[in-house]
Amino acid sequence: MMIEDSKTIDEVVVIGYGSVKKSNLTGAVSSVKTTEIQQTPMTSIDQGLVGRASGVQVTQTSGMPGAVASIRVRGSSSLQGGNEPLYVIDGFPVYSGTGFGSTGGNTQISGLSTVNPSDIESIEILKDASATAIYGARAANGVVLITTKSGKKGRDIITFESSFGVQNVAKTIDVMNAQEYAALVNEAYTNDGLDAPYNTTQLGEIAKLGNGTNWQDEIFRPAMIQSYQLTFSGGDNKTTYAISGGYFDQKGVIINSDFKRYSLRLNLDRQIFNTLKVGTHMSGTHTISRTSATDVGGRDGVVNGALKMNPIQSVYANEETGEYTPTNDPGLLIPNPVATAKEEIYNNATTRALGDVYAEWEFLKDLKLKVSLGMDIMYLKQNKYTPSNIYQSLGIASAKVGVNRSINWLNENILTWNKTFKDIHSLNILGGFTIQRNNVESVTGASSNFVNDVMKYNNLGAGSIYDKPESSATQWSLMSYLARINYSLYDRYLFSVNGRVDGSSRFGGNNKYGFFPSGSVAWRISEEGFMEPVKAVINNLKLRTSYGFTGNTEIGVYESLATLGSNSWTIGNQLVSGFYPNRIPNPDLKWEKTGQFDIGFDLGLFNNRLRLTADYYYKKTTDLLYNVAIPSASGYDSMLKNIGSVQNKGYELSIESDNLSGAFSWTTAFNISFNRNKVLELGGETYKDVGTYDDHLKTSDIRRLIVGQPIGVFYGYRFDGIFQNEAECAQQTSSPSPIGVGLRRYKDLNGDGKIDATNDREILGDANPKFFGGMTNTFAYKGFELNVFLQYSYGNKIFNYNAMELESPTGGQNVYQDLVNRWTPTNPSNEYQKATTNRNNIVSDRFIEDGSFLKLKTVSLSYSFPKLNWKHIGGLRLYVTGQNLLTWTKYRGYDPEVSYRGASTLEAGEDFGGYPQARTFMFGIKLDIK
Repeated sequence: MMIEDSKTIDEVVVIGYGSVKKSNLTGAVSSVKTTEIQQTPMTSIDQGLVGRASGVQVTQTSGMPGAVASIRVRGSSSLQGGNEPLYVIDGFPVYSGTGFGSTGGNTQISGLSTVNPSDIESIEILKDASATAIYGARAANGVVLITTKSGKKGRDIITFESSFGVQNVAKTIDVMNAQEYAALVNEAYTNDGLDAPYNTTQLGEIAKLGNGTNWQDEIFRPAMIQSYQLTFSGGDNKTTYAISGGYFDQKGVIINSDFKRYSLRLNLDRQIFNTLKVGTHMSGTHTISRTSATDVGGRDGVVNGALKMNPIQSVYANEETGEYTPTNDPGLLIPNPVATAKEEIYNNATTRALGDVYAEWEFLKDLKLKVSLGMDIMYLKQNKYTPSNIYQSLGIASAKVGVNRSINWLNENILTWNKTFKDIHSLNILGGFTIQRNNVESVTGASSNFVNDVMKYNNLGAGSIYDKPESSATQWSLMSYLARINYSLYDRYLFSVNGRVDGSSRFGGNNKYGFFPSGSVAWRISEEGFMEPVKAVINNLKLRTSYGFTGNTEIGVYESLATLGSNSWTIGNQLVSGFYPNRIPNPDLKWEKTGQFDIGFDLGLFNNRLRLTADYYYKKTTDLLYNVAIPSASGYDSMLKNIGSVQNKGYELSIESDNLSGAFSWTTAFNISFNRNKVLELGGETYKDVGTYDDHLKTSDIRRLIVGQPIGVFYGYRFDGIFQNEAECAQQTSSPSPIGVGLRRYKDLNGDGKIDATNDREILGDANPKFFGGMTNTFAYKGFELNVFLQYSYGNKIFNYNAMELESPTGGQNVYQDLVNRWTPTNPSNEYQKATTNRNNIVSDRFIEDGSFLKLKTVSLSYSFPKLNWKHIGGLRLYVTGQNLLTWTKYRGYDPEVSYRGASTLEAGEDFGGYPQARTFMFGIKLDIK
């Protein structure tokens, strides 16, 4: 006879300002198993969420150590506001945003990189309005609750954890070798009636070079990753504690890049009296990030340069003296990527203290008051130095130092009443008042023309030319009232009502406060008497639905106010400083508001050996914040207004199964998510061109916001092969690119014989996937455990700027190796144009590629030793882990998980010289000392 496994439905799930049994949960909440992700190499917990929860799309924007991950919970709901979820770490709300730091490119450092993943006990992701509305104006993008490890009552335990691994670039891109490239250069020049740069003698010397310089090999390296953690924990009937210290060091696979973290944590709880409990959660971290310029676009990026640099040239002009070859020659001005990576310095050092102290007093039976005071203090120092011996300096060394200090404090006062009547009615009422304030100050100084490079950025006064110093100070505040009522009848009819009033300093005087309510109901059908006949099969069935509103405050500060900017003007012969108005006030500026409907069910079959959770949701965000163009006669270019609306709707399915149990066990966890994003309204306009103009490539707008379409679709021409003869050329009278035999052809969509931007561009694709998810299989036999994790995404498109460059056979920079098959009179290719020195980079679907992928993301094999008879050893576990082992994709770049613009929503799914992700092999140990 099988005994019902009630553990899964009796688990306690952390929710906003409290916890509930999973069986009594009325909202949509996903829990992530930290035991699985903590044995994978990662610098921050956002990277570990990839593919682990339904409805949560995580994209690793860059392979740079410490880089931010883009996280979207049930799609993107804002155009210019924040789209990242709110993180609540041990009760303290933190908005990590799109990252921070000066890295030399668009990639940012994750705000969560200052949180040690090894300290985390549990992660819950709140997705629907019923779960998130208690956080009101900051919850429109979902909420991630992070709870760190606390001590347990019983014997004191010392735990030592360590891991060590090696990383390598998972993939390199095939470009031409020295001889192939020399032939291309000569062909491009002679095709245009120019003299060939390499004569017969030079070609003979090039042949002796073999493949020449492999610039990718020069900047990439095997890189070490290691971590160490020591934890003391335990407790008795009155006190529990956990003290930990950690060190993490990840070298980057690009030379001269790395990330280090030092961390300390103290969690302490003390029962003073039967009615009074006090405690604290305190952490301190110091991180050091050293980066190389990637995701720069154009000419200066390290990866971009390694792909395009002439393979005939060597790294050093004079290796004995260390003099670098300065730039690519002939052709485009591309700085030596090895010199850039080795010599140019981008350092970001962060010191952060995050924690709170609290007291919980049960002053009446079943009535508790919890008062807490928390603080998040962050100090960031950014150092940049460009020495005189690399091209970017033009012979003049320069240094820049920036300091940013943030002090964020929070006071929460929460009253909770929990009562059960006659074993039938269960009532939980919560009410509270919170206030939070954040102060930020920054200062930046810079100088140049140093005598030598010895002091670098450590002595700005040594430079003879001083730049104008900059400083700023900002502040925002949030005052809130919150309430929640949870009611259960017969433990099967469940009701929940939430409400929060937020007052924010960020918004206009006419809209300082907003109200965010939600309601949900759930029916535990499996507890009804009529389910008894099928109880052996269906032992858990719960139907739930919810509706409510949440907001988004992440728009920056002072956006509703008239502000002044400063500048200097020459009047007569004197330099005069002054102020000018630079923003139109908008007293009506208010929150973006998201209304969300959710309906779902939780199902447990065969004594809970098969567990399913499914949801359908519909989200509509109104009052979108966007900078609207206004008449120039006003003296301004734009004004921030609430315009338009966006919707997200979709399905989520999560399946967990215990396939086999006993001496050999096998469990599976699978999730899949479908989300459809659509722009509903744009302030009366049908479309808006968006995107960043790339000056190097001279590309026009590559994206549009179009009513009825997803946010930021790709927009451009349709590639139509190569002109093969003069007759084909005669069919088109004009085109944005040259018309000629062997050159690219574009589709004439309206059939008028002219290729123009008005009539011959159309939607080319969408960066949002049609569906995404992950699957974990865990096999265990005695002390052995094998964990295999697959991640997948299907239907998303990527604009490959790299391909636009690497398919340009101009002889001005290196190209794909496959361009040996370019068009020639004897090889009439319909894919690659002929060699020509004329650059014609047109935005077309030729460079918009399928970003779908399936990854063997992580494989981990561990062995836990059986009960040891050693005097002081309570447990020993060894494991080996491989990450990013295999990727199946049609995408031609380093990795389909990429974002040239960081965690941007309007410009997601672009790739231009990004930092490649690494394949990692790691060995780890966990030792419990008693």
